Amino acid sequence: MTEVAHAGGPTRPADRCRNCGAVLLTRYCGECGQRALDPDERRIGHLVRDAIGALTNLDSRAWRTLIALLFRPGRLTRDYIDGKRAYWLAPFTIFVLANLVYLLSPALTDFSLPFEDQVPGRLAIQAYDDPQTLSPAYRNYLERWEGQHHSPLTAPLVERRVAARDAARREASGGARGYTMADYKAAYEDINLEVSKLLIGLHVPFMALTLAMLFIRKRLFLAEHFVSALHLFSFSILLQQLLLGPAGAVVRYIQAPWYPTAFQILLPLSLIILTIYFVVALRRTYRSAWWWSILATAFFLLAILVIHLLIYRPVQFLLIHALI
Repeated sequence: MTEVAHAGGPTRPADRCRNCGAVLLTRYCGECGQRALDPDERRIGHLVRDAIGALTNLDSRAWRTLIALLFRPGRLTRDYIDGKRAYWLAPFTIFVLANLVYLLSPALTDFSLPFEDQVPGRLAIQAYDDPQTLSPAYRNYLERWEGQHHSPLTAPLVERRVAARDAARREASGGARGYTMADYKAAYEDINLEVSKLLIGLHVPFMALTLAMLFIRKRLFLAEHFVSALHLFSFSILLQQLLLGPAGAVVRYIQAPWYPTAFQILLPLSLIILTIYFVVALRRTYRSAWWWSILATAFFLLAILVIHLLIYRPVQFLLIHALI
């Protein structure tokens, strides 16, 4: 049997790589790069130690990437464009991790609009079994509320759905209580948060197209603009969770009377931070002048608002409507 010397270890009979089947001449496979497995690596203890080590190792790619994403705007995207990719996590991995934080956190933004904000006020009032319980001020607000931009098209869908289910239920139950707008609202709210969290990435392709138009003279591939959008949106998600999340939890826990005032301060602060971050990130990513980076950021933020109002919200509502 052929004896081979492993780097850093004694000679032993030649093994084959468990991953690709090539003969192992060193501790690492010369074909695929996988390290030769030790017997104790099949035990649960090794799995736990490996996970703890990955989380606590400040030199790991995950921590390096997170720190760069938060505090070095545009560095990850610029390195990706320049081909320096092994040092950082892949863009989609960053986006998935940011979304995981969002999925596991309470909703802090208007990505998950409640039923009453998505429909005209007359439908919102119908969703109350006893509208008289509403305060006069809130009822007056609802009576004047016309809904979202998509409401003229989506409100009739809701009314037809409620009417059809009401007739079917009354027929099936012999005239007993049917299906009401309150039932529709309850079904909507049951899945609203989950759908909104899964759909949040809808913004990214449109953000990438916006960047491609703003920086068309840079002659970059659309995929590179897409990576830029992934990084910018990932930062936006983390900013909301890291800034508004802890602050909101503290204020709610101590039941401070200045809770609304705190968020009136934090929301503009987060927008200021986001704007500064985008300016620096676009300047570094696209190597543009300061004046154009500032102007491009203004157009970019406006585009995100339009995407959110005219694309994300209608799609969110229609998807929920289809599922309930």
